[in-house]
Amino acid sequence: MDAKSRKPWFRPNKSGPGWHPASWQGGLIIAVIVAAMATVVVLFRTGVL
Repeated sequence: MDAKSRKPWFRPNKSGPGWHPASWQGGLIIAVIVAAMATVVVLFRTGVL
């Protein structure tokens, strides 16, 4: 696969600052980050951390 045929994982927003997922890989990265944050919150609330 050459560089021109690869789709970017994230793209800049059309309005406003920031980026959004442009492919399933970008969506997966967002899902993993959200799951990790939720896990840390649960561990703090239960007193494990």
